[in-house]
Amino acid sequence: MTLRFAAWWVALSLVAGCGGGDDPATATPTSSAAGSAGAAGSAGAAGSAGAAGDGEPPTATEVLPVERYDCAAKGAITPAARPHASGCLFDPACKSRFVAGHRMSNPFAPENSSSALRAAILLGVDVAETDVRLTKDGHVVLLHDAEVDRTLSGAGKVEDFTLAELRAMTVRKEPNDPAGDFSCETVMTLEEAMAIARDKIVIEFETKRTEAGIATAKYLKAEGLYGSAYVQCDATECKAIRAEVPDVPMSLRATALADLDLLDELHPAIVEVDPNETWLAPEVRAKITGKGAKIFTNAFVVADVKALGSDDLGGYPEMFASGVDVLQTEFPHWALTALGRLPLQP
Repeated sequence: MTLRFAAWWVALSLVAGCGGGDDPATATPTSSAAGSAGAAGSAGAAGSAGAAGDGEPPTATEVLPVERYDCAAKGAITPAARPHASGCLFDPACKSRFVAGHRMSNPFAPENSSSALRAAILLGVDVAETDVRLTKDGHVVLLHDAEVDRTLSGAGKVEDFTLAELRAMTVRKEPNDPAGDFSCETVMTLEEAMAIARDKIVIEFETKRTEAGIATAKYLKAEGLYGSAYVQCDATECKAIRAEVPDVPMSLRATALADLDLLDELHPAIVEVDPNETWLAPEVRAKITGKGAKIFTNAFVVADVKALGSDDLGGYPEMFASGVDVLQTEFPHWALTALGRLPLQP
């Protein structure tokens, strides 16, 4: 466990600051040791399979062989059964515990790749989170960083390259990626992602630049994809997107309590908050759910770290018990295991 913890702790220290655009001033506060997210209601957390004492949590390849979703995969990509009806995420009256995979399903394949998306579908992940940016020639691509250096073989800003130039770069594998065939992977476009995901999984498109969020919203509307995706944005970005596409499904990334005063104006389906006592206080949760929105938060430095450090998956149901509807994690297979949705049935 020590080596695994060390490797992933480095990764989690990077993702703890995720959730904002490129301007540090507008980034969501990190959930740093406010690990009190799961404090409320931890007793009797139903579905706490994999809690301490049950051995190490399953690895990615133990729950899903890489040949089922990598570039050599053959056959249909059919989602695993989910405990809620299609459309539940966007229905205020429908209650469930939704698992979101960060950068689609990071431990299974290179981040934001078609292989990662296929893995998320096969696992039955509810939401595949990804990030949208615009190329020099106006294409929406799925890349987290403002620069290509970390994830592609090139160097420089995404916005300075055309799509064809980005396509000429190879995708970098990470040390924790399984030993699969990812030779087909290149930067993925919005259109390609939705061709895979439509009616199989919901995609969250996190806005990294306002223009990319607007372009994404326009595409979702034009293609009738409101049941399969939504845009995520901070208050300023959401206002700009709403002005262009008034009815697009939206997640408001709240960075201050005052943002909740915009719920009537923005009418988001989801509100993303930090996993601490301030944001998960009963009166704050009631303000969000009272407007028909679901509560989304991150497990990165709470349940994910608990699982890494002590082989205890109990942190995931604890966080749901604290009033969370949608939980984003680096390890979706661990959250699904804790909820009793894995192992997959033959």
